[in-house]
Amino acid sequence: MIEDFSCKSLTPIFETHINPSAYIVTDKWSGYQPLKSKFPKLTSQLSNNGNNYKVLHFKIRNFNNWLRGVHSYCSKRHMNQYINEHFYRFNRLNFRETVLEKLLIRMCEAQPITYKSIKYNVT
Repeated sequence: MIEDFSCKSLTPIFETHINPSAYIVTDKWSGYQPLKSKFPKLTSQLSNNGNNYKVLHFKIRNFNNWLRGVHSYCSKRHMNQYINEHFYRFNRLNFRETVLEKLLIRMCEAQPITYKSIKYNVT
């Protein structure tokens, strides 16, 4: 979570999570404008009442509905935990085959453990 949407608050997010050579499309919020010097492929377009960012607004509405439906009270102090829980559930629901695939790959790549290789401490 960030306190405000100023360039000062947005810069660490961009620098940590976005490659400077990535194509970025934002709305016309003034906090994004100073970032154009570090992210030359950043472009801005009007939101047009959300019509230019339909998927983003759909995801925000889904999060809000989930938050209101699952938690009757939400504290600002725990908002990051609510967000983490939401995306954990989202990823588990939408990427099940990836989880199974990763499990199978790890099982195939792991070294086998035999009964004789286990050292027991018997006293």
